[in-house]
Amino acid sequence: LTMALKLSLCCAALFSLATAFMHGSSCHHMQKKHFHEDASFEKTSALKLSASKENNEQPTTVTGVTLKMAFDSSPAWGVADLSETKSERFTSPESLDMVHRLRRESSAVLVGRGTVEFDDCSLSVGRVELGEGQEQPVRVVLDPSLSLVGGDYAIFNDGLRTIIYYSKTAVQNNYVSLPSSSDDCVTFVPLTQSDTEDSNDMLSLSPSQVIQDLSARGLTHIMVEGGPATARAFLHDGVVDRAILVRAPVQFQMPVRALMDEDTMKTAGLNMIGTTEMGGDVVEYWTREGLEWPNPDNLSSWP
Repeated sequence: LTMALKLSLCCAALFSLATAFMHGSSCHHMQKKHFHEDASFEKTSALKLSASKENNEQPTTVTGVTLKMAFDSSPAWGVADLSETKSERFTSPESLDMVHRLRRESSAVLVGRGTVEFDDCSLSVGRVELGEGQEQPVRVVLDPSLSLVGGDYAIFNDGLRTIIYYSKTAVQNNYVSLPSSSDDCVTFVPLTQSDTEDSNDMLSLSPSQVIQDLSARGLTHIMVEGGPATARAFLHDGVVDRAILVRAPVQFQMPVRALMDEDTMKTAGLNMIGTTEMGGDVVEYWTREGLEWPNPDNLSSWP
C-alpha cells in the first residue's frame, strides 16, 4: 500500500510538470516578486515568428501593435448581441484558432476593463501549442479606475503574468486605492490621465503611453484584442500597425455597435490589403501604408 501511494504521488508530480511544460510556466515558477507598483519584468527579445511553419520558411520578426476584432455581417459592425443572456462566441473554430495563433505570436495581449468584466477572459494560448520553451504572453488590462480589483476574475487567479494600467489621477484624488494584499503575478502601473475625444471616462489612459511602457519592458509585439472602446482609442491615437478584422456570417438581433467603420480604419492610417475566407468567416487584413504584412505573398499564413 505504501509503495502504491508513493507511485501515485510520483505520477501526479510528473503529470503536473508535463502540464506546466506544455502550457508555459506560471510566474510562480518563473519569478518570485511581490506585487507592487510598477514592478519590472525581465526583458524579452522580439518574438521570432514563422509565417508558415509547415513550409519551414525563414522566421519573421514582428513588432508593433496588431489589432484583432470580430463583427457580425451587418452594417452596424456589431461586436455582441444584447438579446443573448450571456456572451457567446460567434466566429468559426478556424477563426478562433487563428486568434490563439496570434496570441502565441505576441509578447502581450491587451484588452480594456469592459472585456474582462463581460467575458472573464484568460487571454492565454490554449487552442494551439506553445513553442518549445515559450511562455504565455503577458496579459495587459487598461483599468483606469481599478474597478476590477477585488473581483474574482481569471486573470487574477491563474498564476500568469498580468499588467494593470490605471490612472494616477484616480489614486491621487482618492477615487480608488491599490490592493493591500500581495500577488506574485499582477503588476499595477500608474499613468497620467489622457484627454481623448472617444471616451466618456474622465480617467482615460493614453495608448501611446501604454505602448511606450510595454516597449521599455521588452514587450515588442502587442496584440490589442478589444473591446471596441479600446480599439477606437488605439486607432485614434495612431499606434495600430496592422489589423485583422473577422466578419462572421451572422446578424445580431440587438447588436452592440462598435462605433467604427472603414473610415475609422483609414483615418488611423490603415489600408485593407486583402481578404480571405476562414471557416465561413470573411477575414480582412489591414496594414499601415508602407508596412508589409509579415507574409505578403500569403496573408492567411500569418498568424
